[in-house]
Amino acid sequence: MIKKHTLTALALMTASGLAWAGSGAASFQDLDSNREGQITLDEAKKSPDLKAKFTQADANKDGKLDAAEFAALETAQPTAPQPMK
Repeated sequence: MIKKHTLTALALMTASGLAWAGSGAASFQDLDSNREGQITLDEAKKSPDLKAKFTQADANKDGKLDAAEFAALETAQPTAPQPMK
């Protein structure tokens, strides 16, 4: 069971790294400076875009982004501005 979760996390980190590499943004591995498999708010400060979206991306509200939360943020569609009424 642990191997399955480890492999899933590695796959997500790889995918997230590739997605952000193409956009010029920092990858999960770049931001996870202590290599613990999570990005803290302090580590997220290296990316102004991630810092701005950190609270929204922290789905389980533990104060850290894991690979799945980071990947979900990358694949989220930007919301279109609503027309003024």
